[in-house]
Order: sequence, then C-alpha cells, then structure tokens
Amino acid sequence: RPTPRRRARIATGAAIAAVAVAGNVAIYSSLDSSEDVLQVVRDVRAGEQLTADDLRPVPVDLDASVPVLAADEAGRVIGQYARVHLASGSLLVEQLVQPEPLVAPGKAVVAIGVVPSAIPSGLRERSQVQLVLAGTGAETAERTVSGRVVARGVEADSISGRFPLSVEVDAADAPSLAAADDVRVVLLDPANDPIAPGDG
Repeated sequence: RPTPRRRARIATGAAIAAVAVAGNVAIYSSLDSSEDVLQVVRDVRAGEQLTADDLRPVPVDLDASVPVLAADEAGRVIGQYARVHLASGSLLVEQLVQPEPLVAPGKAVVAIGVVPSAIPSGLRERSQVQLVLAGTGAETAERTVSGRVVARGVEADSISGRFPLSVEVDAADAPSLAAADDVRVVLLDPANDPIAPGDG
C-alpha cells in the first residue's frame, strides 16, 4: 500500500500531466483557428460579372490584417464586376470588384501606347486620368480627354518602345484618342473616384 509521501508524489505527477495535456490542447487549438473565406475557383477576366459558381469557401489561417472576405459575405460580391483579372485559386478581396460594369454605357475602351517617361508614378488599373493629345493632326493637337485606366501592360513594347494602356473614355472621344500620335497622361486624385470602395 502506498505511503502518504508516495501518494503525494503520485498526485503531483498526475496534476503535472494534466496541466501538460491541457497546454498541448490549447496550443493545437490555436494552431487550428482557421476561418472560411472566399476563393475564386476559375479565371475571371476583368469586366466579367461574378456568380455564385465562381466562388467557394475555403478554410485558412490568416492574420487579421489580411483583407479577405469571409465566406458568409458572398452575397456582397456576387453580381459585381471584376476590376482586374482574378486568377483561379486566389482569395477574393473586396477592392478587386466593383458594382458597375467595367465599360459603362456610352463609354469605349481605347488601347494607346505611351512613352515610359510619360507614365506618372502611382498609375494603376482603374486610375482616373486626364489624357493630353499632342499629335500633329488638327483634330488631336492640344486636346484633353478624361478617362479611366482599364488595364496596363507590364513592360514597354519591344518594337515601339511604348507602354501599353487600355483606357475607358467617352465614346465620342474614342476616335480622336485612337488617332493621336502622342498621348501624355495626367494622374488625377483617386479620392474623387465615384466607384471606389466606401464612396457613396
């Protein structure tokens, strides 16, 4: 029969084991504190409308500062339009979609080439811009056109040396912009973007 001292040792050992087990459970529980967020399951091109079939919930363990969308927020983005190309497998971020079509009624998208030195720092997709048409033709000399960048190339064209931009403008301004020999880009204040997230 165990002596009182031995029983005390057994009790102490059992208590230590219980604390160790509880600590391990707590550690593994914290490591598995994932939440379901929205993942894009197919390539969605810029301008396409998101459907429920384009998204699925996936469990992830991310820092709270990562701006992903929780799975139960799918209703907020289904039916919206992709601002940029959404690659299959990527996690959806609210800033990558917008409520309005990429090309609005009465607008047109024009592809232009701009010399790299005329690209303002900070220019990105959906930036609001003022385009200065400095061509030699009478129609394009010293004209300005307001627009919004739809897409931008990643490097200058190897033949022309110009940087490709696709810009949304009023349909009436599209022919003059397309015919311009030289286009300079003025980057406007993004705070005035009427479709930026959070704007009324």
